Amino acid sequence: MKISIIAPEKIQTKYSKDAIKEYNKRLGAFTKVDYKVTKDVPKNAYVIQIDPTGENISSEELAQKIDHLTIHGNSHIAFILDAESEYPADCTLSLTMMDLDADLLTVILFEQVYRAFTIIHNRTYHK
Repeated sequence: MKISIIAPEKIQTKYSKDAIKEYNKRLGAFTKVDYKVTKDVPKNAYVIQIDPTGENISSEELAQKIDHLTIHGNSHIAFILDAESEYPADCTLSLTMMDLDADLLTVILFEQVYRAFTIIHNRTYHK
């Protein structure tokens, strides 16, 4: 499984960069995660748009979704953090209905992806 996190702009703050680096290091035990500042979405990826108006799901449901996609042959998931993106998404999820700073939103997504993989692999982080 490969994960791409696609954002409209670079991470600005050091604390956000440090948090993302830490979660990316932890995720290395489960999957490869690429953070990209681009408008292009990888071909053949299952695209999940992150938008405040998207479906609200729990951490467990995100884990189930990722696991289901893996089991059914999806080897690449792309999360798009640009709410203005016109790229067609396979689904749209909300991390929160609140407006968040782009850096913080990215950190939260990394944390939730990490949490999802710990749930899938029955690790204690989630508890």
